[in-house]
Amino acid sequence: MDYELRQRGRASIDFLIDLRLRSNELEAPVNAQAAELVGETPVEDYEAMQERVLEGLNEQRDFRMLRLCREWMLDRHGHIAMEAFEDIRDDVTPALDELSSGSCSIEYHNIEPPAYWDGYEFHRSAGGWDGHDYMGFVHGELVHYHMVGRSLAGVLHAQRVAAAQAVPVDNPQSILELGCASGQFTQALAETYPDASITAVDLSLRQLEQTLRRGNEQGFSWQLLQAAAEDTGLPDAQFDLVCSYAMFHELPAAAAEAVLAEMFRLLKPGGALLMADVKSYTAHDQGQLWNADYWNQVVGGDPYWREYATTDFGMLATKTGFTEVGWGGLGDYGYPFVLSARKPNRAADN
Repeated sequence: MDYELRQRGRASIDFLIDLRLRSNELEAPVNAQAAELVGETPVEDYEAMQERVLEGLNEQRDFRMLRLCREWMLDRHGHIAMEAFEDIRDDVTPALDELSSGSCSIEYHNIEPPAYWDGYEFHRSAGGWDGHDYMGFVHGELVHYHMVGRSLAGVLHAQRVAAAQAVPVDNPQSILELGCASGQFTQALAETYPDASITAVDLSLRQLEQTLRRGNEQGFSWQLLQAAAEDTGLPDAQFDLVCSYAMFHELPAAAAEAVLAEMFRLLKPGGALLMADVKSYTAHDQGQLWNADYWNQVVGGDPYWREYATTDFGMLATKTGFTEVGWGGLGDYGYPFVLSARKPNRAADN
């Protein structure tokens, strides 16, 4: 969909991006100092680690400047995106509403959101994933594309495509995505497997609405459903591939285990699981470990980040009943971190 930001919104977003890029230059010296303060001993108590490291870093000018910049960006990015939207609301809402009709469908349910999700501002999203009447566009387009995507120069979509290509099954014909948000990974799946039937699930109505618009604009035929990933209400054993992207770090450990069980239930015998997300703490050096824990768990608005990052999902998938389990990073940088597995083929086992 074509649109143009007004001068205030464009300038505010440009300032935020420039501040991010300039503040990035402070990360290397801060991480190096943090690594010394963490030490060589494997971390077992993350709260104690943060207390020790911050006591030392608070004396460092680079860290104080970096924290000032990042705190401002975390606090303001959602509000800046909403203000930019309000400047163009009358210009874009007719087209957005028109894209609500098309080849994709959406099934709404009046569900009670899980306690771990209800009321949380994940990623400090200014009101949560349903915090605005067009929050799917605000976050999926203005935040994800204009703020995050521009500063990462197109890397994000390439990572999603790489994850979609890593599935451990050939040419899946029926795909279920859990936690689709505003549809970026749904699009990567559709591009990678153009003949597949795709169903996508999310708790957020506003994010599902943006996935609907994305699919309709590009002529896809996705079936969208409002539901919790651990309790979709879908029939047993109907998908060749069940997958998720960047959802599990927003789940407490108990919910994550329940989602894996739901994935197992929904897969056909011989079907494949693919979960792609942020790096496990096992893949970080000491400075990166502090960095990931501090900017996400401590100040970043991800209350379950540490639970995710310290869980061995390979072991958990095996416990759930999956076989051919793989758990590790993709590419040179080990990102995204991918869990792949298969549901046993009962006919072959007998």
